[in-house]
Amino acid sequence: MKIKFFKITTIVFFTMTSNLGLFAKDITLLNVSYDPTRELYAEYNKLFSSYWKSKTGDEVRVNQSHGGSGKQARSVIDGLEADIVTLALAYDIDIIASKGLISRDWLKSLPNNSTPYTSTIVFVVRKGNPKNIKDWDDLVKSKISVITPNPKTSGGARWNYLAAWAFAQKKFNNDTNKVQDFIKTLYKSVPVLDSGARGSSNTFAQNGIGDVLIAWENESFLILEEFGKDKYEVVIPSLSILAEPPVAIVEKNADKHGNLETA
Repeated sequence: MKIKFFKITTIVFFTMTSNLGLFAKDITLLNVSYDPTRELYAEYNKLFSSYWKSKTGDEVRVNQSHGGSGKQARSVIDGLEADIVTLALAYDIDIIASKGLISRDWLKSLPNNSTPYTSTIVFVVRKGNPKNIKDWDDLVKSKISVITPNPKTSGGARWNYLAAWAFAQKKFNNDTNKVQDFIKTLYKSVPVLDSGARGSSNTFAQNGIGDVLIAWENESFLILEEFGKDKYEVVIPSLSILAEPPVAIVEKNADKHGNLETA
């Protein structure tokens, strides 16, 4: 009886694993993301593909599209058939949802308000901090050149804007006129408004433009890693902001592609 039982369970096991391979699918997902997540998803997609294959037998390929968060949201609305969006601001996903591509209650569909991680905003300066930049106040001094992306197209730029606004509110005791003047002076010091955070990083670190870069914390670490800690350093301002980049399934597209379960 023991021998028969072993034979039966062995046959069942090999039948199940054979069927898993027999019905396996090739799946392609498109993740439309904001600018500085290239390295993150290059690693994460490999892990997800391995996990999904072990679970279902399916081969999953995740294609990436990167750019300024607001610009990426507009691309999805205009027809870029994302299965998933991983953007810098909930506002950008809300706009897509308003067009019927995503459920309006998307924020509650995943844990932590659909926010898998958080970040903050810091400064990157040249080694030795030659302009002695330590806080937001220093960015509005004369002859200080500031690099930050365009808030009209970049989610990271909006977080930068909000962090600067919060500092000015505290400094000027919520005097709206003074806060607005502070922000205007700050943006007058920006020689280049790139469309996304990665473009601003390249403008600052690669092209040598500007005295200070306002950046995502993870982007600042990448600059130090790629260009050298002997060339750049990170300054943490006295006040910053908790940035919460969310994710969502673009149900209309994922359903059309047959990817709802995988997405």
